[in-house]
Amino acid sequence: MFILFGKIFYSFVWLFLLFNLIHPFPSPANVVAYVGLLIFAITHGLQAWMLYSTMTNQEKREDKFKALRLFIFGFIESLSWKSKK
Repeated sequence: MFILFGKIFYSFVWLFLLFNLIHPFPSPANVVAYVGLLIFAITHGLQAWMLYSTMTNQEKREDKFKALRLFIFGFIESLSWKSKK
């Protein structure tokens, strides 16, 4: 239940930050949103890169979007993997 709320929350954060690229907010808020998007993309990108680099070729073929889901939802996605086991 909380994992679902976390995924919904992360989706809204991504939409909020990406909306700023299309329709920028007023001056001080848009700088905060740009920095937030940069930090969000770098941290989630590093998480996805580390996961993808440790996956075997068979795991890459079985679940092609695992790294993408980790990029979008961050650690919430890894918590969902833990709860499934």
